Amino acid sequence: MSVSDAKTIDMWGIPKWDNNKIILGIADHLEWGDKAEQGEHLLVLQEKINNYIAFIESGEIYIEIPGARGKSPIILVQGQYALPKQGELLIDRVAETLKGVGIGFEFVLIAD
Repeated sequence: MSVSDAKTIDMWGIPKWDNNKIILGIADHLEWGDKAEQGEHLLVLQEKINNYIAFIESGEIYIEIPGARGKSPIILVQGQYALPKQGELLIDRVAETLKGVGIGFEFVLIAD
């Protein structure tokens, strides 16, 4: 499972340090490359994020993950490569928008 598989929730978990939250993880293994590749990567990532948002807002999260009821959702993008400027802008925009509807959003760079 990865960012390339838009229709799949890559991973989820309830953190031991805060069981009032549920984290839905996106595994982003794609390189950013040149401008054209960055544009394609942004579209792939945006589609994946949109599907996660739909999963949460539709209530499907409670059907697929019964333990999610009553927990605050956080979408966590785990990237293998550092974000280019356009990627940072997307992450910031998405985080700000989702904050308004009670969904957390973060990007974490995963070291090799």
